[in-house]
Amino acid sequence: MAHKCTSPDCEFSLPDTYPLDKCPWHMVPGRGPAKIAAALAVAAAGLGGGFAYKKFKAYLHEKQLRKERKERRRRAASASEQEQQKVRADRNGAAAKSRKPPRKRKTAATKSKPAA
Repeated sequence: MAHKCTSPDCEFSLPDTYPLDKCPWHMVPGRGPAKIAAALAVAAAGLGGGFAYKKFKAYLHEKQLRKERKERRRRAASASEQEQQKVRADRNGAAAKSRKPPRKRKTAATKSKPAA
């Protein structure tokens, strides 16, 4: 007798020989075309669905790591560029020229009292 997917609100019937508790759609993470492709791979793998799932999960993890590394490199490059600009400005004396002295407060003029 066929068993059903264990995800809530999923009534998908799975064959007796299917080793996983969940249907291919609920087995794989992600969204959009990547999830569809992974679900098809899990379904096509049949008995090797667990293996395909693990490979896909590893792929997603590596993709996230690459994205984080790229972002980290981009931030480091922009920080070093800002540091170089600061050094150049100090060398050229531009930083000293751009600073203005603080404005002096104007004092209220006192009116002299007329002699009575």
